[in-house]
Amino acid sequence: MNAAAMPVYVINMPSAAQRRRRMQAALQAVGLQAEWVQAVVGRELDAQTLDALYAPRLNRRQFYRPLTPGEIGCYASHLKVWQLMVQRGQPCALVLEDDVALEPALPAVLQALALRADWDMVKLVGRDNEAPAQRLPLAGGAELVRYRRVPSLTGAYAISLEGARKLTQRLPPFGRPVDVDLRHHWEFGLRMFGALPYPARLNEDSLVSTIDGRNAPGLSLVPRLRKLRYQLRYSWYNHFFSRRSS
Repeated sequence: MNAAAMPVYVINMPSAAQRRRRMQAALQAVGLQAEWVQAVVGRELDAQTLDALYAPRLNRRQFYRPLTPGEIGCYASHLKVWQLMVQRGQPCALVLEDDVALEPALPAVLQALALRADWDMVKLVGRDNEAPAQRLPLAGGAELVRYRRVPSLTGAYAISLEGARKLTQRLPPFGRPVDVDLRHHWEFGLRMFGALPYPARLNEDSLVSTIDGRNAPGLSLVPRLRKLRYQLRYSWYNHFFSRRSS
């Protein structure tokens, strides 16, 4: 499969016309065409749909605060794409949020990934300075890396059919934000990697969320303590499973 043949999904609000135009131009510049997936707006979900997607009891066990409507909508949007992939039996796909800029190297990275079968998800956007645990050659000087700690961004990633199946078989409901849940890749059995240097980056649109106020409010003392406990627990599990997979 060449890069142009890999399905591309872009999550976008119909009202975000400027973002769509920017993404269309960015995709055209690197020779890719996309299917536009209407983002889910969390505050517009009816009670029955919300209950099917988001489990407060699971949230209390897994996370340190309730999810915002925007975080629920964001997770539901990505889940919608994974379900589409499974329904269509697509071997792999590129998933983009509408606030990323694309680098010229992206098609070569996608083409290299399409020729491999040893991954479930590959992050294509992340932190500026990564310290990966393992490096594997990919294409054109790029590397496939195994993380010490997976970055939280979900603006651009490749996902395999097996990866989409692993996620949709366990979901819904969910209890954490999508970016946080994917950092717990061992819970889904996901073979998680990154592609360095990253062939996508956040643009200025990323400073403002269109999916219903995705950013959570500031925390008081008790939630801060819960957050600290969550972070310590995550660090322990991440260290344990990273050693097992190395």
